[in-house]
Amino acid sequence: MPDYTFYREIYLGEDIPEVAFPRCIQRAADELARMRDVYAVVPRPGLDPDHAEAMALCAIADAVYEFHQEDEARGMASVTVGSVSESYTAPPELCATTLSLRAAHYRHEAGYYLQIGRWLPHA
Repeated sequence: MPDYTFYREIYLGEDIPEVAFPRCIQRAADELARMRDVYAVVPRPGLDPDHAEAMALCAIADAVYEFHQEDEARGMASVTVGSVSESYTAPPELCATTLSLRAAHYRHEAGYYLQIGRWLPHA
């Protein structure tokens, strides 16, 4: 699994802060494992298998982080009464369609480095 140095220096990632990286890359690994349960997954022609997987994991991790940011923004609520102001977040509840669209987006991002599909020979 790629580390933060790989993410910043090889993948050239800029979005995920170092403190959030372990959570995002683990979620990315879980998503890629789910893809492998359903689809054949092979590196794109001409790419080293380990490098292709590491790059795909970083791409998925970026998407995981972006979705997390969206979820936090969606759950934000502010109330101001006179000089008193309160802010809080409520965890968003995601519908099946949103979850499906996110899974498709993860496949799309990984697809820059990996071929993913039922038509491929299983690796």
